[in-house]
Amino acid sequence: MAKKLSWTEARDILTEQAAPVGTERKPLRDACGRILAAPVTAVENVPPFDRSPYDGYALRSADTQGELPVTLNILEEIPAGSVPTAALTPGTAAKILTGAPVPEGADCCIKFEETEFGPETVTVPVRLSPGENLVRAGEDMRIGDLLADAGRRVDAGAAGAIASQGIAEVEVYRVPRVGVISIGSELIEPGEPMRPGCIVNSSRYALQAALEAEGLSVSFYPIPRDDTDAIAALVDAALTENDAVITTGGVSVGDYDLTKAAYEQAGVRILCGDLALKPGGKSWYGIRNGRLIFGLSGNPASAMTNFYAVVLPCLRKLRGDPGGRLPEMYAALAESFGKSGKQTRLLRGRLILGESGPVFAAADKQGNSAIHTLAGANALAEIPAGTGPLEAGAKVKIYYFGE
Repeated sequence: MAKKLSWTEARDILTEQAAPVGTERKPLRDACGRILAAPVTAVENVPPFDRSPYDGYALRSADTQGELPVTLNILEEIPAGSVPTAALTPGTAAKILTGAPVPEGADCCIKFEETEFGPETVTVPVRLSPGENLVRAGEDMRIGDLLADAGRRVDAGAAGAIASQGIAEVEVYRVPRVGVISIGSELIEPGEPMRPGCIVNSSRYALQAALEAEGLSVSFYPIPRDDTDAIAALVDAALTENDAVITTGGVSVGDYDLTKAAYEQAGVRILCGDLALKPGGKSWYGIRNGRLIFGLSGNPASAMTNFYAVVLPCLRKLRGDPGGRLPEMYAALAESFGKSGKQTRLLRGRLILGESGPVFAAADKQGNSAIHTLAGANALAEIPAGTGPLEAGAKVKIYYFGE
């Protein structure tokens, strides 16, 4: 019997096949949350001129090097948004407001509250140095500075930096479209009358929330009957219409587990599957014409565990993330955990920052169908095969997937 792949081996096989789905130019206002497909560099200095960081007075530092205090004549007032009209000469100053450009001849500023002033003069009691209390042109950004590299998400900082340059459009990766097919004649949708032997299709909605939280576009397909031809027809349509496809159900070895056969009938080349993992090991993954398809368990918690561990890194790479992998770290278990068994386990839970560092609080129930335990979860903890029992405080490897 061939050795089963680990979930990390499957993840790496699949991410190797994943590539960004294409690019497009978008107005900056519509690009927030998207991944940049090309670097953005500064085209202007920020600020574009020497300016005052305070309400106060712009002056010549040389005028403060003699006997103090020194009284200077005020030539003009310079509000923010205006430009100076007179150059400073010895013995003169300009009243200046925060953000306003300093006049020619000035090389420092002083706050209002550090002076004595009247309508026509200001008295300075301290020596000032050239450049003191000045924000120099280009201090924040200089022409040619890298604002945001390709592969960077357009977050608040990137958007603000790009906007400060007057750049109205950016090149971003296109949003991948992901098709979702729920397989199983026993499934019904929320709101439908319950029938004997049926279960509600919760995986569809869990996947929708997870995919949309990642900024991905989602399309859904009708639930097919347990028939290879019917499933294969949907798989064919979904792979034609989407950049990637996720199916749930039918991945085990029972008489009605038809997913693998349907994949192959639809022209999918199977890459790997049936992993040494609990939960979520029952799975099949394939590719057709460069488009990946992920076959996950019909058990909701198993499907979502596999989704975060194996599928999500691939989808992140499709949308333009260079690596796609979930951030990894070590954290202390909040509570003890028994033996993991013969296969690696991934525990669902929440990563929190404790007084002594990161702590992982596992969900109370870790069963294959306990979908409610994903509420509030933001990470998976890896318990290698044969490990344990583990006491509270034991360090385990964590894979962080969300807020």
